[in-house]
Amino acid sequence: MKRFEILEDAREKIYDDINCIEHRIEMITSRKKREQKSILQKYIDTYDGYKVNYFDDRVSVYLPESNYSLLDMYVYDEWNGDSRLYNRVEFSTSSFRTEYGKKDMKWATERFQLLAFYSKALEESASDILSEMNKVVGKYDKLTFALYESKRPLNKKVREVNELISKIEDENTMTKLMSEDGLMIEKKEEDSYLPSFQVKFDWELNSVKSIRGLKKSASGKSIDLEVAVRRGYGDDKKLEVIKIDKVRFDNVRRFINSNSNSIV
Repeated sequence: MKRFEILEDAREKIYDDINCIEHRIEMITSRKKREQKSILQKYIDTYDGYKVNYFDDRVSVYLPESNYSLLDMYVYDEWNGDSRLYNRVEFSTSSFRTEYGKKDMKWATERFQLLAFYSKALEESASDILSEMNKVVGKYDKLTFALYESKRPLNKKVREVNELISKIEDENTMTKLMSEDGLMIEKKEEDSYLPSFQVKFDWELNSVKSIRGLKKSASGKSIDLEVAVRRGYGDDKKLEVIKIDKVRFDNVRRFINSNSNSIV
């Protein structure tokens, strides 16, 4: 097995390990949210005649036939040292206007009764909600922190492997660039487009079919090139070969990277 294939296999195994850890983190996060939701269900009751939706950090109250909430109760957290802690419970209501005497105001009475019910519930249970939410956060954050720490060396290792793979790919590309045929642009089926190449800061070649390296500078920062460019249209199309001295290798690399899916 070639070194390139060995590195690719190693990279896939590392990614599998990383994905496994990330899946465990997702599962733990889902469990934490379910427990937080159950805390809100425990302390904040439903209200007859209204629809109540529970989430991990808020409770929303709706009219049965509406998708717009009348009341949202939020549990807020903020940074406390290296971790986030829940420290307050607030609610927000949709605005409404009452005009007495013009129609039945029973709905307004019910709205104020609803607000009073949940205001009382929050007044009585806010401290308990915050306490239990922070216990859940503390429990699960320890687990996720340990998993993130176990992923750290794997991330470092996969970066190192990717750098080695990129180095081999660059070496292979350079070998092909300096070969007799150079690097060819293979058009997609029924696609007449060929890319442009910024060879100098003030010189751009359009419809480039191939590039071939002739000689590298001692520093490796520039290269002499032979560039084949398509000229003309229809049956008059032909290739013109242009020799260009001292092209910055950064420009060559940029052209190769931009057209990596078309280069053969």
